Amino acid sequence: MTGEFTSHCNHYYELTEQLTAREEHFKNLLDNTPLYCGQTSLSEVDEIISYYRQVQAAKAKVDETCDEMRETERAILIYMRHFEMPPGTALTGEIPGELEYEIWANENDTIYINKTKNLTPEPDDADIIEIRLWSKEDVEEEKDW
Repeated sequence: MTGEFTSHCNHYYELTEQLTAREEHFKNLLDNTPLYCGQTSLSEVDEIISYYRQVQAAKAKVDETCDEMRETERAILIYMRHFEMPPGTALTGEIPGELEYEIWANENDTIYINKTKNLTPEPDDADIIEIRLWSKEDVEEEKDW
């Protein structure tokens, strides 16, 4: 069971990752936004409008994530102030099976979080695919011939 403060800190880390991905998606949509250049076909104009709606939805998700991050930051700062943690005190946390991180606040109450260790096992060699056409038992049987 994860404690209350740990849950806030873990959630904050996940929000930072989510915000990065959402901002990247939003920027990609903006960079590829089609422009109205005198198209006269209704279907072409509808496509532009549809794309603009996607951009607006992506921006809304970025804003929503930012709001949730601010709420989570406030909660984390309340705990840090309650326990009179000096600015710059690095606290360590873990998202079980995924990663370890450090979280701290500076004297201006800006929260920083940094991944320190990856806990997911890396594949032996991601570029090699092993294909077995027979089992070890089949090979053992061939040796007996």
